[in-house]
Amino acid sequence: MKMVWAAAMAGVSMAALGAGAVQAQDATSAAAAQASDNEIVVTAQRRSEKLQNVPISINAFTGKQLQELRVTTAADVANISPGVFVTGSRGDQNPVFSIRGLSLNDTFSNNNPEVGIYVDDVIQPFTPMMSGQLFDLQRIEVLKGPQGTLYGRNTTAGAINFISVKPSQQTSGYVTGTWARFGRKELEGAFGGGVTDTLAVRFSGKTVQQSGGWQYNDLTGQTIGKVHDVSLRAQALWTPTSRLTVSLEGTYLYDKSQPQQRQHVGYYAADGSGAFCAAGLAGYRDPNTCVDLLGYHDTDPNQRHVSDGSIYGTWSVAHGAGVNLNIGYDLGAAKLTAISAYNYYNRSSPDDSDGSPYVELDGLFSDKIQSFTQELRLASNGSGPFTWVGGLYYSWDRIGGDTLQALDDFPFHTRVDTSYVQTTNSYAAFGQAGYAITPKLKLTGGLRFTRDEKRYTYDAVDLNPFGDSSLPPTAGFVQNHVNQSNLSGKVGLDYKLTDDAMVYASYSRGYKAGGFKAAIAFNPDETTPFRGETVDAYEAGVKTTWLDGKLTLNAAGYYNKWHNFQASVTIIENGVSVITLANAGDARTYGFEAEADYKPTRNLSLRVTGNWLSSKITKFNTQPGSDDFTGNQLANAPKLTLDGQARWETPIGNDHVGVYILGDASYRSKTYFSLAERGQNSQAGYWLLNGRIGVHDRNDKWEVAVFGKNILNKLYISQSYDNWGGAFPSSNYLGDPATYGVQVTFRY
Repeated sequence: MKMVWAAAMAGVSMAALGAGAVQAQDATSAAAAQASDNEIVVTAQRRSEKLQNVPISINAFTGKQLQELRVTTAADVANISPGVFVTGSRGDQNPVFSIRGLSLNDTFSNNNPEVGIYVDDVIQPFTPMMSGQLFDLQRIEVLKGPQGTLYGRNTTAGAINFISVKPSQQTSGYVTGTWARFGRKELEGAFGGGVTDTLAVRFSGKTVQQSGGWQYNDLTGQTIGKVHDVSLRAQALWTPTSRLTVSLEGTYLYDKSQPQQRQHVGYYAADGSGAFCAAGLAGYRDPNTCVDLLGYHDTDPNQRHVSDGSIYGTWSVAHGAGVNLNIGYDLGAAKLTAISAYNYYNRSSPDDSDGSPYVELDGLFSDKIQSFTQELRLASNGSGPFTWVGGLYYSWDRIGGDTLQALDDFPFHTRVDTSYVQTTNSYAAFGQAGYAITPKLKLTGGLRFTRDEKRYTYDAVDLNPFGDSSLPPTAGFVQNHVNQSNLSGKVGLDYKLTDDAMVYASYSRGYKAGGFKAAIAFNPDETTPFRGETVDAYEAGVKTTWLDGKLTLNAAGYYNKWHNFQASVTIIENGVSVITLANAGDARTYGFEAEADYKPTRNLSLRVTGNWLSSKITKFNTQPGSDDFTGNQLANAPKLTLDGQARWETPIGNDHVGVYILGDASYRSKTYFSLAERGQNSQAGYWLLNGRIGVHDRNDKWEVAVFGKNILNKLYISQSYDNWGGAFPSSNYLGDPATYGVQVTFRY
C-alpha cells in the first residue's frame, strides 16, 4: 500500500516540476477567491497594499495555501520561498533562517538571528521561540533584505511575518483532524464571532500527539520521535468607536517531545594512528574506516538508525506564554498604533553531542527567556503623493542558559556546568517616507537609529564528580557588557511603466547587534563580546501582470556586502589562542530571483520560483596557525533553490463537489554547513516531492484530503556540525523520511 501511494503521489508531483500554484478558491473569504497573487493584500510596509504594488522582494502565502502545502512549522517556509534556507540547531530545536546567504552561524540560543521573525507584529528575539506549531494563520509574508526603517527590531537579512486570523463580528470557525504516519494525530480548530456590537473574540488551538518516530536507537531498541504538543491562542477585538480599535491576544504552549538524535561522523583513521581517515579527507562519511578519538564508529548501514546513549534522556520539555496588546487610533490624517507585548519561554533539552553509546559529550541544555517589546508607530492615511511612517521602539529581553555536560568516558572524566545570563535593552527611532514625484515615479527614503546595550554574566564550573578530572581550568565567573549605536537607512525608486508593470531599485543598510559566546570557555578572553555586523544591500527588480491578471512575472537582482559577519573562529586575545564566536570578517553575496504565477484556466494554477546565489568570504580575520577561509562560500547558502507547485481542480456531481490534485517540488543544490567547505559536512543537491489530493463541497464547508511529504523517501542531511580535528566527532541531522496521512476539515 505504501508503494502504491508513493507511486501515485510521485506522478502528481513530477508533473508539478517547473510549475506552481496560486491560492485556491475559498467561498468563505472574498480575498481567497481572487484569481492570482497580485490581488493578495499585505502589510509589509505598515499599510495595506496589493502585493504587486510593493517595490521590494516579497513572497506571500494565504492560510488556505499553507494548509494545502502542509506548512506546519516555521521551518517549512524554506520549502516554498526562493532564497530561503533553514537549519535546526540540535535537530529542530532552534530553527535558524538564512535569506540570500545571510544567516546566524551559532548553535546556542542567546544570539539574535539575521532574519527577524514576527508573530502578529511582535518580534521573537531568540531562535527557540519559533520551534512550535503553526495554526489558524491568515497569511505569511517573507521579506528579503534589511527592514529596519519600518520594523521595531533591526535585522540584516530580512523578516518573516506570521499573521493570525483576526476576530470578526461574523461567527466562523473550523475543525481539522489529521492522521499520519508514525502514529501522528493532529487536532486543530478555531471559533469566534461577535459578543456585542463592539466586541468580537476568537479562540484557536492545535494539539499534536505522536506515538512513534522514524529514528531507531540500536542501543536502546526504541524509536525516537514521540510528541505531546499543545498550543492555544485567544483574541479579543474591541471597536468602541469608528476610530479606535483595541486588540488583545494571549498565547500558551506546552511541548514534551523527543527531538532527533545525532548521526555519528568520525574523521580519524580506524588503525589508531591518530591520522585523519582517507574518506574524511576525500570529503565523505565512511563509518567503516573512520572513527572518533575513542575508536568508536557506527556501522549500521541504515542511516536512520543511531546508537546514542545520552545519560540525560531523550525528552525535551518546553512551555511558554505571551500577551500582546495592539491599540490603533485613527487621527484622520494619520493612524497611531501602539503595540505592547510580553513573552516567556522555558525549555530543557537533552543532547548526545557525540552521537555514540559512550558518554563523550552528553549535554542537558536549559533556556529561560523573557521578552518585553513596546512599539509606537504613526503612519499617514490616504493615497496622496506623500506617504510616511515613523516609530519609536523599545525592547528588553533576558535569557538565562544552563548547560550540564558529561564527559564520563572521555579522558577528561568529569562533568561541567556552564551557565550565563544575558540581558538586552534595545532602543530605536525609525521612519520611512515616500513621495510621488510624478504619477508614475516614486522616491522612498528611510532612516533608523538603534542603540543596543547588553549585559552578560558567565560561569563555568568543573564539577569533578569522580575526583580525578583532567579538564583544563575553565574560565570561571566573568561579567562583561557591550553597548553599540548604529545609524542605518534606505533609499529607493520605483517607476510604473504601465498599470501592470513596475520597475524598482533600492539601497539599504541593515544592522545586527553584537553579543557573546555561550559555549564552554577555558579562558575569560573567550567571553569577550563581538561587535555588531552590517550589510549593504542593493536590489533592482520588476513586477509585471499579464493576460488580464492570469499571469504574474516578478524578478529581482541583488548584491549584498556583509561587514564583520559573526561566526565561530580562532582568534588571539591577549596573546592567547582561543576558539570563540567573533566577527569573522567580510563576505559578499549576489544573485537573481524570479517568480511566476499562472492561472491558464479556472481549473489549473501553476507557480514556479527560483533563486541563484553566489556567496564568497572576501576577508577572514584569521590568526597565525589557524585556518583561513577567505574565498570559501558561506554556510547554509546553496547556489540554487527552486520551488514549484501545480494545482488542478474539477467539479463533479452537478458542481456540488470539487476534486483537486496538488503537487509541489523543491530543489536545493549542494550546501555546506560550515565555513570550512568540508565535503564531509555538506549535502549534495536534492529534490523533495510532495502531493495532496482533496475533495470538498461547493461552499468549502468540508474537505477530505490525503497527502504525502518527501514521497520518494529522499535521505538527506538537514544540518551538520563540523568538529574536524578536534577532540569530539562531527555529527549530522537528517531530514524527515516519507510521511503520508489523511486530513478532514469542517468549516462554519
